[in-house]
Amino acid sequence: MDSKKDQEKENLQSAASQESKKNKATNVEQQEKLKKRAQQADQEESIKNTDPKELRSKLSNKNSDYVFRLEKFLLDNENFSMNQVEPVIDNILPEIIIAQHKGIPASTLYQMAPSQKAHELAHPKAKPVKQNFWLQVADSSLLYLALFGGLYGLVELFSGPKAQKQGQLGVITLIVLVFGLGLLMTYYSNWLVKPKSDRQPTWKIVLGGLGSIILMFVWVTATSLKPVQTINPPLNPWVLIVLAGIAIAVRYYLKKRYHIVDPARQARIDQARQRDEK
Repeated sequence: MDSKKDQEKENLQSAASQESKKNKATNVEQQEKLKKRAQQADQEESIKNTDPKELRSKLSNKNSDYVFRLEKFLLDNENFSMNQVEPVIDNILPEIIIAQHKGIPASTLYQMAPSQKAHELAHPKAKPVKQNFWLQVADSSLLYLALFGGLYGLVELFSGPKAQKQGQLGVITLIVLVFGLGLLMTYYSNWLVKPKSDRQPTWKIVLGGLGSIILMFVWVTATSLKPVQTINPPLNPWVLIVLAGIAIAVRYYLKKRYHIVDPARQARIDQARQRDEK
């Protein structure tokens, strides 16, 4: 019995030892892979920072021929001057050399003949502009602030004192209302221009929109009650008109500063650009 137990113990120790060796080997292998990746990343970074003249001298015969023909097509077919050709070629030399170190020639890297690559370099495709969602929300919110502030302000100015008291907007009511509408309309506008395969179902958008509108209506009604007016003071009509003017000015500045474009208009611009590039 003791010998049997000793044998089992030895077997367990042997299995544990083998497992430990396997784990060590795996760890060593993973460390080697990470080391190679780090070395490769350092090498690629070094290539990107190398002088283009030095990179040209490192081109293989096959890549040197590809670059030579590429320059020729840029000069002859695309009407580039030599001063224009040099920086364009210098810009792609690092990626050619990096691929060359991996055994990939330029013709395989670009999957096109030098004449085609020359045309691509001469007529680069403009990438679709991706608008910042929250800047679009700010743009829409300022638009609603201008509309609500201007309309409410003018209506209250030409209404009697009694009507003014009943229809005045509170500061918190106005802030939440314009932000909520700005957020809702921006989300809806972006949803409209998405490909159908990427869109959420229409019924979800409709239900979400209706729910949001009902919530905003409840919010306006609840914050208009007298007990709430201590924390939600009503705004003077002249203040509303001034706020509307400020909103228009700030919106104009943001549009110019950050090139904010309505999603539908941006989609039309991108489609027109793609048609021109074909």
